[in-house]
Order: sequence, then C-alpha cells, then structure tokens
Amino acid sequence: MKDNNINNQIDELSKITREDGERKYADAQIMLGNIYRIKHDYDNAKAFYLNIARKDDPELYAQAQYKLAYIYTEIKQDYDKAKTFLLHITRKDNPELYAQAQYKLAYIYSEIKQDYDKAKTFLLHITRKDNPKLYAQAQYKLAYIYSEIKQDYDKAKTSLLNINKKDYYELYAQAQFNLGYLYSEDFEFDKSEFYYLNITRKNNSKLYAQAQFNMGLHYHHWKQYNKAELFYLKITRKDDSESYFRAQFHLGRIYSKNLKNYTKAKTCFYNAFKVATYSSSSSSYYICTQFIFELMKNNSSLISNEEEFEKLNETLFDKIKDICFLTNDIKNNLLVYNQFENNEQERRVAHYTKPAVLFNLLKGENPSKFRLNIVDFMNDPSENQVLTSWLNISNHPDNEIKSFLASFSFNHNCLNQFRLYGNEDNIVGSGVSIAFNKDFFGLDTERSINNEIISSHSIKSINPFENKQIKFESNNNLHPLPLYRCLYFDPKTGYMALAKRNKQSFYLENKNEKTPEIIDSEWDKYIKSLHETEKISCIRDNLEKIKELIEELSNNLELKKISNLDELLSLAVLPISCLIKHAAFEDEDECRMIYITHIADDNIVEPQDYQSANSLYVEYTHVEEYIDNIYLGPQCKMQHKIWLQNHFKKKRREREIKLIKSEMPLR
Repeated sequence: MKDNNINNQIDELSKITREDGERKYADAQIMLGNIYRIKHDYDNAKAFYLNIARKDDPELYAQAQYKLAYIYTEIKQDYDKAKTFLLHITRKDNPELYAQAQYKLAYIYSEIKQDYDKAKTFLLHITRKDNPKLYAQAQYKLAYIYSEIKQDYDKAKTSLLNINKKDYYELYAQAQFNLGYLYSEDFEFDKSEFYYLNITRKNNSKLYAQAQFNMGLHYHHWKQYNKAELFYLKITRKDDSESYFRAQFHLGRIYSKNLKNYTKAKTCFYNAFKVATYSSSSSSYYICTQFIFELMKNNSSLISNEEEFEKLNETLFDKIKDICFLTNDIKNNLLVYNQFENNEQERRVAHYTKPAVLFNLLKGENPSKFRLNIVDFMNDPSENQVLTSWLNISNHPDNEIKSFLASFSFNHNCLNQFRLYGNEDNIVGSGVSIAFNKDFFGLDTERSINNEIISSHSIKSINPFENKQIKFESNNNLHPLPLYRCLYFDPKTGYMALAKRNKQSFYLENKNEKTPEIIDSEWDKYIKSLHETEKISCIRDNLEKIKELIEELSNNLELKKISNLDELLSLAVLPISCLIKHAAFEDEDECRMIYITHIADDNIVEPQDYQSANSLYVEYTHVEEYIDNIYLGPQCKMQHKIWLQNHFKKKRREREIKLIKSEMPLR
C-alpha cells in the first residue's frame, strides 16, 4: 500500500511542467529527487535535481545543487563534481545555503585535498549575517588552520575572538579554552587563566575539567603545589574521565614527593588506575598506574615503605617516562610525510593486493573502504616481535590494546612484490599495485592512537587543536592516519637500514624522459635528502637507552614480582613494535599506516560468519580520490584492465588515473 502511494505521488509530480509555473515545476522536481534519494536510486534523484534551473526559482535551484553535491560527496565520492555543484550556489540564491556550500567546499579542500589555502578562502567567505552558527564554525576551523598548519598564532587568536556566545554557545566555550591554551604557550599566564576561568561546569563540563587541569599543571610546573592541588581537586570523573585520570595521577605525585601525604597519594594513584587510558603521548601515565596497582596488590615494599614510596618518581616513573619519550622520538624519525618536508620522490606509495580487492574499493554506488588488519592474525609469525625479542620482553596475546596496520611499498612496480602479494587463482604475478598519493595519509602522529577509546594527552597541558571538542565535519571515517617507514634491523649483527625507494624504481619511472646521468643525479639527491645516517644513529642510541632502562626495571626485585611485567613494558614500546622488521625483509622497502586501539573499539568490524573469524579490521576511507596510478601485475588478466578502463572513462575525472601494465620478466 505504501509503495502504491509513493508511485501515485511520483505519477502526479511527474505531470507538472514549467507551463504550470516555474516554481511549481522546480518544487515538483525537488520532491521527485528526494523520493528517489530516499529509495537509494541516486541516478534518478540526480536527473530530477539537474532539471531545475536558476530562472525557475533561485532558492530551489540552490537546494538542488546542494543535494547534487551531497550525492557526489557521500555516495559517489567524486569530490571534483561535488565541488562544481557547490560553486554554482551564490549568496543571492540563498545566503544560508551559500554559507553551507562554502563550508562544504572548505571541507573538501581541507580534509580531502589538504589544500589549506583554498580551504581558508572559502571559510573567509562565510559571514555572521549568512548564518551565525556556520560563521562561528568557520572561524574555529580558520583558527585550527592558522595554529596547526600555518603557525600564525596571532591570526588564530583573532579568529577565536570572533566567536561569541550568541553565534554558537557550545563553540564559544571551546574558543575560550583554545585562547587559554595559546596564551599559555606564549607564557602569558594571566591572559591564559582569564580565558580558562571563563569556562564553567555549566557551559561545558569536559572543557571545564580540561581548563582546570591545564591551570593545575601550570602551577605544578612552577612548584606552587598547593595551588596546583586546588585546581586538580576541582575535577570530577563525571566532568571528564581523561582529565580526572591525569589530575589524580599528578595529585599522587604531589602528595608522595612534595606534600608528603602518603595516604592521599595511594588513594589518588588508585583513583587514576580505575580510569587509566593508554595513548602514545601519555602511555607513561597509563603504564605507571598499572605498575602501582600491581605493587599494591603484592603489598610491595615500594608502596608500604614511605621512603621507598617517595622514591618511586626516580625508580619507576622517570624510567617509564624516558622509555615512552625515546619510543616516540624513534616513531617521529620514521614518519614519511610531515608539514615541514616535502620529498617529491616519495610522493606516492604502493599497496599490493588482489584485483578482487581493488574491484570492491572502486565498485559502483557502494564501494568498500580501505582496511587496516589486526596484527595478531598476520601470516608472518615474527610480526611485531623483532623489537620485543631483542629487548628480552614478550608480547602477551591477552593484551587488550591491539595494533592494526596496512602495508605499502616505496617501489610501485616491483617483481618480488608481485610474486608475493595479490595473487589470484594461484597465478603468480596476477595482482595489482595501487599507487596512492600523499593526500591519502595524515600528518598528526597522535592519530595513530584512538583518541576516543584509549587516549589522554601528554604530560604537557591539553592541546585543544589535537582534541577538538567541535569537529570540523565527520565523514564516518577514521581521522587521516600518518605513514611511517619501516626500520630494518638484524638483532644479531646490529645492522640497520631505513625503508626507501630502490634505484631501479628511478629508472623505471623516468626511462623515457631523462638520461641515465640525470636519473643518477636525482637518485643521489634523494638519498641525501633522507638523512639516513643521522636518523639511524639517533634511533640506535635511543634503542640502546630503551634496552638499558628496561633491563633496570626488569632486574628490580620488587618489580619482578609483577606477573604481567613484560606486558606492561611492551606497552611502552608498542608504537614502534610494528615498524621494526627483520633485515631479511629489506627488499620489500615497506612503509606502514598503524592504528592502536582497545579491543572494544566500535571501529573494529566484527566477523559476519565463522569462516571470517580470523579476520578483524578497521575501515579507513574510500580510496578513488587518492589513487594516481594502478600497476597491473605481469600475469594480471586482460579483463581486469578493461573494466578499469571502463570505470575511469565513464567517470570523466579531472585528474586521470593511469593504468600501467608491468613488464617485469616473470618466469
């Protein structure tokens, strides 16, 4: 009955022509488009929206263009076409839709294309008169770009000051918090405190807690322990569990080391343990609270003896903190893309896979998202164990903090990779190599840890631009994840090397365009730009220091009594465990995207049947926008090339994706 009513409605609306009135016609076309959009028939929806001209009715024309942009962003992931429709909308058509279109354009350029200058241009088009709430959001995003991308902190402050309570009450509180943070970074603590104190629990309990924590940390740093205590004590678990965790941990340190109240210290450490969370930058907090809880369970003298308890800062906390710091320093040395360097020779990396996987990533109306797979189920038994074995600690399979990864190679057309990966029907070399451009990856190393599930921020004060209360726009994807090159390490000989392109890849890329002398020169410049010798030296020193610290902790007689000692120590080096591979695999020249999270993370996709029970993964994002080239393996079937040609030619993309048949001599 319901379908009959809809069909009747479609019939009636389809009878309306421009002769019945241009606005009436446009209204009917909008309604027809909406009906087909609800039915998920997006091609028909698109056809009806396209029927509407500006002369029919400017406001309905703007609505139609915005709905077309929605179909091309959210359904088809064709951002270039979406951009075209959004640019059709003018302020004269409809000021509010114009503001939304400008904001959406800024999203495409910021989050998809990572062209922040163009994103900034569109954000600046939005006025308070267009839409006060969107104006506030635009100013907030501008502050993010100025602060985190451009490092122009004065302009960031100006943008934040443009946000008032009437525009967007919730975002006003976030802006005040960010101003407090920026002024604290400039050591203007009176101004910082002024903005932090503007935030009340009634405004936003989470931001209130974070502001109290940052003020407490400021006074803690300057050894005004009583003032620090007052701010820390204002934070309740109900306000924000992460801020409460950090505050209780710091209170424990103040009471044990500075104010000599050991009973309160134990209570605060226990409170911190109950809500402890793990992340790359605050992993030392998490690990230390786990240690303290285990020591309490064992009635250790390190806890029961007040003199020993006071020394925990030196015997435990400082060592764990140093291990975590050295680990993050190694991780940062392995980062491939960052905002300060632009190595043109590494502008693409390749993912080798089966043609069936590529088909699912590109197919029609509902393409799959790119996946990161759980390390526990990977084929290589040494995966994630080279480092921990060298450190003489073991990875515990029951650990609830899990690593997910996706592998890439710096070499896009590699015979050995085609032999090993992506083979179909037992035909060696039948796979494909997908060459992604650098926009597929993020720059923020904090994103490698799930900040929603297991994160709390670092020992410094909470950075609002790393922990945005109001997100720019959600696309139901993980945040852009950074890419790291692998370190190849032979524990027996001490040999180390960084993953990088091989020289043959330079010749393959430039064989028809440049002379061998020019290619050799570019290769030499590339090798020099990596600073491999300096990075290896730094990494080697850090690893030796980590090993020494772990040995000291492992040999402590009281700590030895902790049953899960190895598990806790392995957490300290977890961010780099997946990035250190045995030197035997050096010819793979691998780089990796990693995501560390708790096993209860909602982003983890559960198996849908028993046969898939050994497959856990998280979904990243759709891929087509980020593909530059696709290499077809030496034995890849001809029909795969034909359907790829058909797919891309029909799209009529502004930027062509090249299909390249590998000529590698496979025997």
